[in-house]
Amino acid sequence: MNLVDAKVALPVVAAEQGLKQGRIAFSWKTIRSWVKPPVTCVASAQDGTVLELPLRVVAPLFLARQKESAKPHQKVSIDEDIPNLFFGFPQPESATPVAQATARSADTNFYVWDDANDRVKLHEAETKRGPTPGTKFVAKYATPNEVVSRAAGLDGVSGALIALPDGLMVANRLPPDVNPDTLAAFLPQIFGKVSQCTKELRMGDLNNLNFTVGNVPWKIFRVNSIFFAAFGRAGEPLPTAQLAALAAELDHNPR
Repeated sequence: MNLVDAKVALPVVAAEQGLKQGRIAFSWKTIRSWVKPPVTCVASAQDGTVLELPLRVVAPLFLARQKESAKPHQKVSIDEDIPNLFFGFPQPESATPVAQATARSADTNFYVWDDANDRVKLHEAETKRGPTPGTKFVAKYATPNEVVSRAAGLDGVSGALIALPDGLMVANRLPPDVNPDTLAAFLPQIFGKVSQCTKELRMGDLNNLNFTVGNVPWKIFRVNSIFFAAFGRAGEPLPTAQLAALAAELDHNPR
């Protein structure tokens, strides 16, 4: 079909929904409709085949697109003396403010992943903060690559990574002898097993996890739907306060 040089223009909403679920998959018929330049054939025997797109490829492109769209655009002013050929002279914009009635609920802390209820009544104090950026994966926040780079640059940190709940790698800065894909695959499992124990013991939800293996300290945070982990060097403490601050930068739920 001569699609070697073709591109797939993923709708932003579809890509965002897939990233939230940790899996981006569409039928070939749907993907074919997004191909640029358009595919000439009208039907295919593989139209029902579901294709999964690699998150490690889509996520950075999506983050860059959201970051670019968050930049302020120059507002064009129209001279009031220039008539509109279809609707007469320009009319002044209405000065009536529109108040937001609801907003997303903030998590109890920036580590907790809670999708049980995502809309609550907006507190009066929150309305004074101005408009929020909405449900953007990244707008004014640090990207995963930036977070792991800064984490790996901290004193006492040997490596850092960010993974999705299904074990797929998002970003990492790890030593050459560490397999990033294997580590990303086990990261949610380690956190999940300990979290299950704390729930069975009625201790509440697990916010973050500390452990030591071979005298090497580890720290794992769960930030909404992603996992952020860092490990140090044998016998040296981790800069937990700085790592917690970096984890907070991954929390994109509006406060």
